[in-house]
Order: sequence, then C-alpha cells, then structure tokens
Amino acid sequence: MQIQGMHSIGEWQQQLAESTSPLSQALATLYGGSDLISKPVQLLGQAIQEFGRSFGSDRNVFVVRSTGRINLLGMHVDHRGGSVNPIAIKEAFFVVEPRDDDRVVLRDINGDRFPEESFSIGECLPKGKFIENWDAWCHDELEKRKGKPGITFSNYVRAGVLYFQHLNTRPDGTMAPAFKGMNVMVANNVPPAAGLSTSSCLVVTAALAIMHRNGITMDPMAFCEQCGLAEWYVGTRGGFGDHAAIRMGQPNSIVHMTAFPFSLKVVPFPAGYRVVLADSLVEAKKQAGAKDGYNTPLASYAFGLWIARKQNPRLADKMKHLRDINPATLGISTADVLRIIRNLPETATRAELLHLLPELETDIRNLFRSHSEPADGYKIRQVCMYGISECMRSELVVPLLEKGDIATFGRLISLHHDGDRVARLSQGKMMPEIKDYSDARMDALIADAESTDPARRERSQVWAQPGGYNVSVPGIDRLVDLALQVPGTMGAGLVGAGLGGSMIALVKADAAEKLVQHLARHYYQAQSLPVKAEVVSAVGGAGILDV
Repeated sequence: MQIQGMHSIGEWQQQLAESTSPLSQALATLYGGSDLISKPVQLLGQAIQEFGRSFGSDRNVFVVRSTGRINLLGMHVDHRGGSVNPIAIKEAFFVVEPRDDDRVVLRDINGDRFPEESFSIGECLPKGKFIENWDAWCHDELEKRKGKPGITFSNYVRAGVLYFQHLNTRPDGTMAPAFKGMNVMVANNVPPAAGLSTSSCLVVTAALAIMHRNGITMDPMAFCEQCGLAEWYVGTRGGFGDHAAIRMGQPNSIVHMTAFPFSLKVVPFPAGYRVVLADSLVEAKKQAGAKDGYNTPLASYAFGLWIARKQNPRLADKMKHLRDINPATLGISTADVLRIIRNLPETATRAELLHLLPELETDIRNLFRSHSEPADGYKIRQVCMYGISECMRSELVVPLLEKGDIATFGRLISLHHDGDRVARLSQGKMMPEIKDYSDARMDALIADAESTDPARRERSQVWAQPGGYNVSVPGIDRLVDLALQVPGTMGAGLVGAGLGGSMIALVKADAAEKLVQHLARHYYQAQSLPVKAEVVSAVGGAGILDV
C-alpha cells in the first residue's frame, strides 16, 4: 500500500532548512505567516532528528501535526449539545514509520520524562469478539489498569488506535482491516496537565496516524465525534468539542461549533485583541484519581435533565439535551425557565435519585460507575444552572463578534469563570466563593424576571447567571482576578476541564505584555514559580503534512 507524504529523514530535514520548500509554505499557511513558524520548525526538526537517532536514519516516515486548544466560551457543555468557541494553539508532531506487524512503538524526544512504551493492537482488544458496549468495556479495562502506573501517556494513544480498530471490526469480531502498527517519535509543545487538552491532542494525533498508516479515510466532522468516544478509554466521559477544536482549527480565527447535529462557523479573531495564556502550575491530572471531580458534575447534568423531563411532561419532547432548556427552544418565558431550574433538587444522594427516577435505575447505576458518590451529594441545581446558562452564553459569541461587541464577549468569559470559581481575591487574600441557588435566591430571580423594571429583568436573564460547576482551583481564581486588575483586560476565565491547569484572558493588543508582566510579578515571582504566562495565537488544525 502506498502511503502519501512519505519522505526519508534527510528529505524532511532538507525541506525544513529551506524557507521556500513545500513544507515551509504549508507551515506558514497553518500558522498565518512565515514569520510565525520558528517554534514548529524547531520542534519538528528535533522530532525528525531524534527519530533518525532512535529508530535509524535510513527510514522513510510521514508526519502528523496536531495542536492544543483554548475554548474561549462554552466550557463543560459540548457533551450537552452546547456550542464551543475555540482556537487551536501550539503544536505537536508524530513522526511515523509504518510497521508490518500490529505493534505500536512510542518514543518521545523527552525520553527521560516519557520513556518508551509499546503495545500490540490485537492483544489489547477482545480476540474474535466485537465490543458491543464501548462504554462498559472501557470501564472494565480501566479497572484492570488500576495499580499499573507504568501505563501513562500511551493510554491516550491506545485510545485513538484501539477505538478506530474497533470501528473497523465486523460483528463477528473479524478486524476489517486488521490494522498494521507504527514506530512513532512524539514531540509536543502542548504542556500536559495545563488545561490545553494535551489528552485530546494525543488521541486525535494517534487516530490520524493509524488511519493514514492503514489507508482509512473519514469525514472530518464524523472523525471528531468518534475521537470523543475514543477518549472514554482513559476513564473520562466528555464530548468531542476539544477534538473538533484541534482538528478544525483555523489560523487567526475562532471556530464556533455545535454538536447534535455537528455544525461549524468560522469567525475572524477580533482585530486589535490578543489572548494571554497563564498556567497556574497546578496540574490537572485526569488519570491520578481526579476522575471523580470531572465525572461527578457530568452525572449531575444527566440527573438534572432527567428530572426536568419528568417534572415537565408537556415540554419533555423538546428537552433532548440540557441546551434545550431555554426560552426560545421551549417557547416559554425566562421566568418559566428559572422555575424549571428552581424545581430541581439543590442536592441529592444516590438513594434519593433512585427514588426520584426508579424507571431510569439502569441508566443511573451506569452513571454511578464513572465516579465515587460525592460526600455532600450531587449539586444538581447549581450545576444545571451553569450548564444551561453557559449553553446560552456560547450562542451569543458569533453575533457579538460580528457586531464588534468585544466588551460583552469579555464579560461572558468572566461570567463563565464565576460559575467555575471556588475562591475570590479580596484585600490580597483568597476567600472561599459561596454559590447560592437556594429556593429563596431562585424565587428572587423569578420575581426579577416578572418585574416591570428593565434593570431587574436584565439581571434575571438566564445567560447572566454564573451557576456553580466549581472545577476551578484557588490558583486559577487568583490568576483570573489579577488579570482583571489590568486595564485593557476584557475578560478572563479558566480554560479546560478544570481542577488545575490554565486560565486565559482576552486583552487589548497594546495591554497584552503589561498583563503578562503583571501576572509574572504578582503570581509567579510572588510564589518563586517559573513564569508561565504568554501571548498565544490561533493556528490551523491537525492533519497529515502531505508535502
């Protein structure tokens, strides 16, 4: 089988050295200009050189390029039908040599940190048996891996490879085709555990690599959806928004994407503004016992939607996803949407949920499997308030950008973070943030929505309510509050799944470096930490470098 984009190590190195080569031109297109490709050229050069040193300099290889992502608005809602508004950033490369067996050998240019790992595709999947329930199989595999810390970053590669082999398996268990493997050198500028979706980056890159190795093609939108399911292998249960952001990114653009069904609109990044990215240096490790923190609010979303459907039978058919609980879709008033949320339980135990929804016991118990029972119960009302309002906020992005209302766009970013924050900077100290979505608070919002006072009605809008998803950490909250102190900062908030990682700030271009310096002085240097704040740009999405 002839594989497109194959070149010798020497040919790749020659193309990197020539500013007018097809490779250099392709990178300039992906990054929005030839003056912006020095970092990717350097990283790819390292990867190719290290592949030659490690596997042999006489090999022919192809290259897969991928990225991280920053979602500016629409956090934690892609799997509930909500829209996301990401930019693709930075770069990762897989330098790939096809193998004739089914083994995948992974090495990294930082071999001390990420030692070699390998696996056989056939040995990782059931022999002669089709996986009927990918979710259940992934859960069982996760249980088997407990206590095996040696299997780490390769799990994300396994996720992409094994799931796409699963997609190419007949009902009788015959692999069609049975994938052949590859030798891979990984080079990644997307820092791990920083909330920039390194995990999804690896899944997407691995899936693109194994498909290209085996001559498999797929519609890009369908590919993104499948990558979302593939990542379930590592234990989380998210959607495919991150994978779509990585695959579909455009230079100097925000990509507005909606799920169920998948749709996409590209809008120019606002002229005269920049994104500052700041890593809290609190690591967000999805594999290190933090899955409860990620999966518990996801379960709360599902429980809330099921309860809302049961309580509102005349509207249930319109409530296919959490995003559908809004005035326009349901054809009801803002006050009535707030009543739906008010009627959800503030908190519920597992026993209470099973009592409330006995007809859904099997589905509920399946969700229980993804996490431990929270000691203080599922905070259903505040989590669903966050999800419903964030879905509405995310839909406002395109019209706001098209009319140039960057002030409101920035305000929405900060509102989203208020739904995630757990602390607030007050007089130099971080104080706990208390979320109040009690019956009394909800009744007050409903009264505002039904008032004749325009100011009261405005502040009662569902999109203006932060909710309480609560997956930030005090370090990120401090960074956000410090960023908002700098004139020219339009908004700031957590990026990624939370429980550590990074924050982003939308800032006027002439204030971007001042913001970086402010964070350096008051966050990093104040704690004797290395400065991890920088201005980042939107780049093109993942794909094969077929040059």
